[in-house]
Amino acid sequence: MQPHRIDFEITETALVNDFAQAQRALQIFRELGAKTSLDDFGTGYSSLSHVRQLPLDKLKIDRSFVNDIETHQPSRDIVKAVLDLSHNLHFECVVEGVETESQANMVRQLGGHVMQGYYFAKPMRPEEIDSYLTGERLAALEDRQARVVIEEPKRVYG
Repeated sequence: MQPHRIDFEITETALVNDFAQAQRALQIFRELGAKTSLDDFGTGYSSLSHVRQLPLDKLKIDRSFVNDIETHQPSRDIVKAVLDLSHNLHFECVVEGVETESQANMVRQLGGHVMQGYYFAKPMRPEEIDSYLTGERLAALEDRQARVVIEEPKRVYG
C-alpha cells in the first residue's frame, strides 16, 4: 500500500501521555508520506499549542458535539469554531458521529464538508466493503444521470 493512502489517527489522550513521543512518531509518519489525524478533538486535554506543534493533516471533531447540534447552540458554536480553526490552519476537518440527515445538513450549514457516521454507513466486515462501494458508485451514477435529466434546459420553439 502506498503511504499516502494511510491515515494514522491519534487521540488527545495519547498526546497527553507522552507528547514528545507522539510528536516524533507523527513526524516519522509524515516523512514516510502518511497522513495524520487528531481524533476526538475537543474532548481531551490537548491544547492549541499541541495542535500547532504537531505535524497534523486533519482534525476530527468528536461525535459528542454532533449529538445535540440541532438543539444546542454551544455545540453548533464549537463545531463552527473547530471547522474555522481547521480551515485557518490548512487542516482537513472531519465531523464524526453524523447519524441523521438533519445533522448532516446542519454540519454543511456550518461549513463542514467531510463527515462520517451511521447516516452514511454502519461498520461492516471486510468482505462486505466491495459490494457496498459498488452500490454507492451505482447510486452516485444514477443520481448524476437524474440531475442531468432534471437540469436539462427546456427548448423554446417559436
